[in-house]
Amino acid sequence: MAVARGGHISLSSGKFAILGGGISGLAAAYHLLDKVKDPSNITVLESSDRVGGWMQSCAGENGAVFELGPRSVRAVGKAGKATLKIAHDLGLERSILSVPSSHPAARNRFIYSQGSLHQLPVGILSIIKKQSLFSKSLLPTILREPFVRGKQDNADETVYDFFKRRMSEEVAEYISDPLCRGIFAGDTRLLSLKSCFPPVYQYENQHGSIVKGVLFTKEAPDTSVQSPLVERAKNEHWTIWSLQGGMQTLPDKLHEVLKQRGVNFLMNTPCTAVNFKPDGKLTVSWPKDQITVDQVISGLPAQTLANILPKDCVELASELRNIQATTAGVVNLEYEGSVVPMEGFGYLVPSSEPLQVLGIIFDSCAFPENDRRGQKTTRITVMMGGHWFNSLFGHPDSVDPDHLQDIAIETAEKNARHSH
Repeated sequence: MAVARGGHISLSSGKFAILGGGISGLAAAYHLLDKVKDPSNITVLESSDRVGGWMQSCAGENGAVFELGPRSVRAVGKAGKATLKIAHDLGLERSILSVPSSHPAARNRFIYSQGSLHQLPVGILSIIKKQSLFSKSLLPTILREPFVRGKQDNADETVYDFFKRRMSEEVAEYISDPLCRGIFAGDTRLLSLKSCFPPVYQYENQHGSIVKGVLFTKEAPDTSVQSPLVERAKNEHWTIWSLQGGMQTLPDKLHEVLKQRGVNFLMNTPCTAVNFKPDGKLTVSWPKDQITVDQVISGLPAQTLANILPKDCVELASELRNIQATTAGVVNLEYEGSVVPMEGFGYLVPSSEPLQVLGIIFDSCAFPENDRRGQKTTRITVMMGGHWFNSLFGHPDSVDPDHLQDIAIETAEKNARHSH
């Protein structure tokens, strides 16, 4: 989000403050480099002593890498290509760990329901055959979808309602619901389709159907995100990728390059206020000082940004406070030997299930290069809470981490036994 007021401001000579040294703030600073004459006119304020925000990796002395946040990046779409271009520009090609479409982690994705793991459909044959998760084959549902009457207006709707209307209640319950829990840690019955899945919203809007949209939407070439790494990903059919040493490698390298180019970083420096001056410039304050800039780019959580905006931005602050955030508990586990019930990316759990977890990711299957050196072990990540965190575990500030760990271990081991 960018904040500015007043007349025309030249990007090349302007001064910028970027709030937050997470991946969004770092990417904003990186893209500004080509637009400003003097990189020292860019200042990044980060409240902690590290960059990366939610992107955070933890490596043990034995070499095992555990992700406390995102563990991979999609290789397709404009955002995916843009991220690959940054990785190429930073010289990270040799550190990339890719997962092609033929890999078990790409082909085998599961939903946990009624005590068993059910594989999601992959390819035509699995759509034609009846899957254990559904009462009948998905083929009739997909063939019927183009003839489902569209909405009479362009109004947004929840992800759940959209898939129930256009596909079926089972698709909404066993695909859209766990998918939203895995991606957003959110409730599909509350999440906006237009915000969470813009391409799907456009499929119906422009083509009247998901199936027609998939078949007839052609992605316009965008030279701004092209790179040799994007071509390599396309030729090798990558689905997702990560990095040696974990995703933390990406923000760390961005930080290193930005500092070398002259960008200012103020660590342990939380922004406490943003105010407009009569000439249209802005002052950005923190406990010990302040700077005057032409534009502010925020990579902060909505609630945090709302609390530092000028007093006359009441309407914007109110809108920001209405954007609810969720808390996800992440427990990383490592076992000796191979303990997962089957090779795959992992499994997600629908909200209708009584389990206290959102899903479990089989990290060692997708990225064995980040396993510990020597003996065979298995890394998994248990995701918990999300929209349901407070009702399941209490307030995040008062929850006992050992309690979350006990639930994670019990659930992972119980489901592994039942799914063999």
